[in-house]
Amino acid sequence: MTPSPPMPTTVLTEAERAVFREQGYLIRRILDDASVAHYVAAVDASRRERSDARRMSNLQFLQPGKAIRGIQDIICNDDILAVCRDLLGDGIVIDGASLFYGEAGVDYRQGWHRDVLQVPDEQVDPHWFSEDYHYNYVQMNLPLTEDGCLWIVPGSHHRQLNAQERAIFGNTEKMAPVDAPELREGRQIVVQPGEAVFYNNYAVHRGYGGVLQRRRITIHLGFHSTEHAPTLHFGVLDHTEYTLDYLSSLQPCVREALRAHLVERARYPEVNVFHAYHQQFLSKEFKTT
Repeated sequence: MTPSPPMPTTVLTEAERAVFREQGYLIRRILDDASVAHYVAAVDASRRERSDARRMSNLQFLQPGKAIRGIQDIICNDDILAVCRDLLGDGIVIDGASLFYGEAGVDYRQGWHRDVLQVPDEQVDPHWFSEDYHYNYVQMNLPLTEDGCLWIVPGSHHRQLNAQERAIFGNTEKMAPVDAPELREGRQIVVQPGEAVFYNNYAVHRGYGGVLQRRRITIHLGFHSTEHAPTLHFGVLDHTEYTLDYLSSLQPCVREALRAHLVERARYPEVNVFHAYHQQFLSKEFKTT
């Protein structure tokens, strides 16, 4: 008799999954100190090789011409993938990979927002922010230095904007002005090097550090599950750049992860319109490199 293949290990308790469903975020330790130091060294080496003297950047490190080879294998990390499976289901597919870098002294401020910034206002569906909407995406910030730049309003991913939020957002569901008043329910999420915060990007949140007191190096990832249809955020990676030559140059696990992304993109051609919106948004409103 042929034995059945082992079932994926569950790493989150039901209580932790409930916290994510209700609050919209969850913190887990992912990397040990040696791994953190390895990735910091890879980032520093890449900056030296590129003669990159910019004090702040948002680098799409899975794209050819922008690749940071030394950190790409983070998308294959078993612990990250296991948490994503517990939150979303099997068939986890990478869909978004950035390196946030900022030197001490940089003034870093975003307005409160939901991650529907790339979508025309008339296409934003209030149902996306409701209890019965099936959310099939999770974002993750994994800092390599202490990071308190993520702020979130717990529970706001499955409800409409409340009165205070509506007052600062105005007639849009997208983003409040940078200088808008603080939100009473906003919570700063401080994570240590090697810890990761997994969060629902439909929650009201922002990146905000004011004048950074220390260097910020944070890996930002997004994931989707093949078990369910995509949300509008699926399609962040610029798959059009993934040529056979580029894929063949990658580490095996990274290559296979990107191939899985290409297969999933082909299943849902309708997301191409959101991919186009996202690329336009990146080039015009949110400078990335």
